Amino acid sequence: MNYKQLLIDTLSVQSYSGQEDLMIAYIQKFVKDNVPQATIEVKDNNVYVTKGAADYYPCIVSHTDTVHNIYADFGVYERDGVLFAFSNDTETQVGIGGDDKVGVWIGLQMLLDKDVVKCAFFHSEEIGCVGSSAADMDFFKDVGYCFQSDRRGNKDFVNNIYNVKLFSEEFSNKISSTLHKHGYAETSGALTDVLDVCVADMSSGYYAPHSDKEVVDVADATNCCDMISSLIDLLGCNLYVQKSQTPSWDEWSDWKPRKKKKSKFTNRITYTESYDSMGYAYVNGNLVGDKPYSYDDYSYEDDNLLSHVGNCNWCNSKVYTSDCIENSESYCIGCDMIVDGSQISKL
Repeated sequence: MNYKQLLIDTLSVQSYSGQEDLMIAYIQKFVKDNVPQATIEVKDNNVYVTKGAADYYPCIVSHTDTVHNIYADFGVYERDGVLFAFSNDTETQVGIGGDDKVGVWIGLQMLLDKDVVKCAFFHSEEIGCVGSSAADMDFFKDVGYCFQSDRRGNKDFVNNIYNVKLFSEEFSNKISSTLHKHGYAETSGALTDVLDVCVADMSSGYYAPHSDKEVVDVADATNCCDMISSLIDLLGCNLYVQKSQTPSWDEWSDWKPRKKKKSKFTNRITYTESYDSMGYAYVNGNLVGDKPYSYDDYSYEDDNLLSHVGNCNWCNSKVYTSDCIENSESYCIGCDMIVDGSQISKL
């Protein structure tokens, strides 16, 4: 099957958080039609697929939802190797949903190409890691390592999140030449799923995520897919252990809730904090910490004056630094996420 056509087909399925039935059905039908030897199970709206038999499996993880609304007349188009989406109903460009439909596509492509592989497609990740928080951990008991292509750009290979190592030095050394061949380099990231095996998140060729200007570069997405394929060939069906080292809740001091205060400063980021039924905390929809918390739901505002350092290269919104995020990182108001220096047009 043609790489690009499968990518376009996958991007053409709309899947707003909580309205993911079409994407879940698309994955099921694709597997049944094209990978009939694989087993597929849908549990609590998460889709689990296993192909082949091995003591340990390579595993591809992605999420089925996007942040973009459902449009009655939605189409994916290409210009100069870049894919974008347009709604004829509104006569405007709309977000294509590369975050994380590119990841879904890579999972499906690996199911086509590899004799032995597992794929997990989690639902409702954009509204607080809902699917992965309820993951069937029995599915992962024989996973040897795990890849997730859920990051903008074309060069980042995330090796830690909030100082939590995702894979070992041995693993890093083994894959380094493959990363270099595909133009990738190890870097730190914001949030991904952590297991007791080596895992990694990486750029997959989408740009301006969470905005109507979101696009997917076909060459960059294909390069990521080819790199993952090469890494699976290199690593094989083996176990690569990396015990999770998630910090205690006390180490998440930057994210501890603060009651909203009146102040003369108005140039601030607002953090909305909420808690699930188990007591785990989320900030702006992202899971933080590894310990249940008991506070009630409030909206909080950072108590410190922010510094405007530039504009986001993707959505052109203002980017700020604050003492509530690491000095090396900044926060884009438009994308509602942390960005690094390479993603900022500085003042």
